[in-house]
Amino acid sequence: MSISRRQLFAVGAAGAAGLMSVGTARGRSGSPTLRAAHITDVHINNDNDAPKGVAAMFAHMSVRKDWRPDVVLNTGDTVMAVNGNVTGAQAAEQIALWKQAAKGSPAPILACLGNHDVWDGKAPTAEVPAAKKGFALMTDVMGMPAPYYSVDRGGWHIISLNSMCAWPNYGSLTPEHFAWLKADLAKTPKSTPVLVLSHLPILSVTSLVYGDGARKGNDNLVPGAWQHADCWAITEVFRRHPNVKLCLSGHMHTCDRIEYRGVWYVCGGAVSGAWWDGSEYGFPPCYGKLDLFADGTFDYEFVDYGWAARKWKGKELAV
Repeated sequence: MSISRRQLFAVGAAGAAGLMSVGTARGRSGSPTLRAAHITDVHINNDNDAPKGVAAMFAHMSVRKDWRPDVVLNTGDTVMAVNGNVTGAQAAEQIALWKQAAKGSPAPILACLGNHDVWDGKAPTAEVPAAKKGFALMTDVMGMPAPYYSVDRGGWHIISLNSMCAWPNYGSLTPEHFAWLKADLAKTPKSTPVLVLSHLPILSVTSLVYGDGARKGNDNLVPGAWQHADCWAITEVFRRHPNVKLCLSGHMHTCDRIEYRGVWYVCGGAVSGAWWDGSEYGFPPCYGKLDLFADGTFDYEFVDYGWAARKWKGKELAV
């Protein structure tokens, strides 16, 4: 029996409580104050037609007649990888691919850093100098004012966290970053809804169903590199600021949405699917279509933009 990619996405999504879209009930009618596309884990490189895939993704959101984003929210791992043993010349090649692809974006891009966006500084060049080791390289490439920051758009306050701030360990905020988050929320008017971006999910079920990777005998142990290890502390801060409404992330290349204490957490899969080799555990290359409303409510839809990988290496359990 054959199954289409769209059917495959439906099967994988249905396995996580019908995961195709999520919305919150609005107290009053009205148009969205901000429309956003959520992209994550683009992993652009020269292999597997990745640049064509990114172009197809931006084209898909650009030609829609019913919806067009005001902003693109990018939750990290924009390039395939500049960490590890990647040289300055190799990093420059990936960056050039992204800059060319980003010209097709239908809206300005707000980003946060992923684990593959942190350059280790090997063999620097004039174009990628040693001074840009660490967060500086991709912070500059993505036009970010700092490795973590906040901005206001369309009546919403958007916070971009740096899940990598304790690099080379990651998945926990440093004391300085945690203090900044608390201070930023404290000065945000209580009437202003807040959207949080992070590469690693703050809360997610994806880490528990990422194959059997979290299974240890009869237990499931969530790796600290898969989800924020300081999730309890962050959610305690959010509890004191009920205007925090939505958190977007990526990293796991699979999709989910959960609600905890009035905050929704959405893991947006991956633009690259299984790193441009097909679907990742049944989740194909996708992006999120997000409408944000003045009263703090939202509508989010996972969108399969129809990319077919040249070579399929998706992972699944044979049952």
